[in-house]
Amino acid sequence: MTQAQLGLLIGGFIPAILFGIAGFFQKVSTNQGITLGVHLISIGVGVVVIGITLCIFQSEQSFTIKKAIPSLVVGMSWGLGMTLVALAIIKYAVPLSVITPLYNMNTLVTVAAALIIFSEWKDVNMVKLVLGSLLIVGGGILVSS
Repeated sequence: MTQAQLGLLIGGFIPAILFGIAGFFQKVSTNQGITLGVHLISIGVGVVVIGITLCIFQSEQSFTIKKAIPSLVVGMSWGLGMTLVALAIIKYAVPLSVITPLYNMNTLVTVAAALIIFSEWKDVNMVKLVLGSLLIVGGGILVSS
């Protein structure tokens, strides 16, 4: 297995499975009548446990407020997004199988930002990227209609 393949496995395939498990348990949790605040706090505790574990087992630690701000934005945007997903499931009875493909179109936002801000357009096959993006949009439209 090449480094690139290992990177895709570790950073792509395995997280896809983990995020899928997370989506499933989002529905399990909301079906049990948990309130949104407690739902997010419970998720946060899970994230803190993983963070503490990493801090224990990593030999080097690097922290400044400036370095932490982007991570804080990740947490806040993810937390608000997950709150809205839970709200849609709880209040509007949106099926998880329909809403998941829609909120996973988030990849298009990330791809666009990476292409522009990090100049990744220089390193990717734009034809494949555009075709893949069109498939994502098509899938979102198909599932939600």
